[in-house]
Amino acid sequence: MKLKTWLSEGRGRATALAKHLKVSLGRMSQMASDGVPVQHMPAIRDFTAGAVSIEEMVEERTQKEPAAAEPGHA
Repeated sequence: MKLKTWLSEGRGRATALAKHLKVSLGRMSQMASDGVPVQHMPAIRDFTAGAVSIEEMVEERTQKEPAAAEPGHA
């Protein structure tokens, strides 16, 4: 499950997770939209009891990263 989906399924989840991670609510929103930093992935997986998997967070983060330019193509 995507983090954004998990957060939307219950009132107060974003606030509780932000407090657990010791980040601001704004930063939590950024993570849900832009991808989770690697250092927070295990804590989020554990906090969500595995509902948000590390594999899902990595996949989502990878999809959001811009493709690297091929050599010789600018």
